[in-house]
Amino acid sequence: MPAPVVLFAFNRPDTLRVTLDALAANDLASETRLFIRLDGPRNEAEADLVSAVREVACRAHGFKSVDVVGSDKNRGLASSVIAGVEEILAFSEEVIVMEDDLVTHPEFLTFLNAALDRYRDDPAVFSVCGYSSDVRVPAGYGYDAYFCPRSSSWGWATWRDRWRSVDWNPTPASLKLHARAFNRWGGSDCTAMLRAWSEGRNSSWAIRFCYSQFLQGKVSLFPVLSLVNPSAGFDGRGTHFKSYSRFRFRMMPAEHGPFRLPDTVSVIPSICRSALRYHSLALRGWSYLMNSVFRHA
Repeated sequence: MPAPVVLFAFNRPDTLRVTLDALAANDLASETRLFIRLDGPRNEAEADLVSAVREVACRAHGFKSVDVVGSDKNRGLASSVIAGVEEILAFSEEVIVMEDDLVTHPEFLTFLNAALDRYRDDPAVFSVCGYSSDVRVPAGYGYDAYFCPRSSSWGWATWRDRWRSVDWNPTPASLKLHARAFNRWGGSDCTAMLRAWSEGRNSSWAIRFCYSQFLQGKVSLFPVLSLVNPSAGFDGRGTHFKSYSRFRFRMMPAEHGPFRLPDTVSVIPSICRSALRYHSLALRGWSYLMNSVFRHA
């Protein structure tokens, strides 16, 4: 059976409708259990929008089952995601996670489920991602996916044991000790985002997920061509992202066929450099990191 999907939504009924329509057009949608978790309004002015989101969610169809649960209070995205993913992993070994502004390729679910099955027993793989920035791969590269040290939150999946290994409350001492290495690992924005979380200036769950992945020296799988279009999330109405700028991607062709997944879990440095340039990666010390942290045979 395909992994269950948990989809988080808040106050954008139009983007949720587009997200659900695209997801329902996936090849495995009719076999997939969909769990939609809705956050509550922050104020009275948002009540009508949140109500409209619930109406859209309750009309979702094309899936094996649909379970919609709304919150009376505003929990915020981070708390909603952490609680919602844990809810699903209480009964499932794996989960696919989405938000309400992602347009998926018809083979998005096929790719994630194939990768979840393929790397389930390899603890070096922390997550599987459906989105990929526009990356360059070496001539003759024989796979449709690649490994990278940093994860993506735009349509992704993981397993129960990986999720439960995340420390959601890293200490200031840990952050200070690893600040430079964390930036070299995943881009110069990493430490700034994590520091902003520690100082209460953001509530990001994703940067804490990435930090645990960094500390454990694990990798994530990405498609060479993206299976997610995240552009709807940069329409100016998102809670965390207001404009679409530095990220560029190429979508997978409409009909692709079986995905060729890497036989071994190993990072190709040139592909990683291409992927992580979107995060302003400081390449100093790259060879050391490739040899000592991110290579998995």
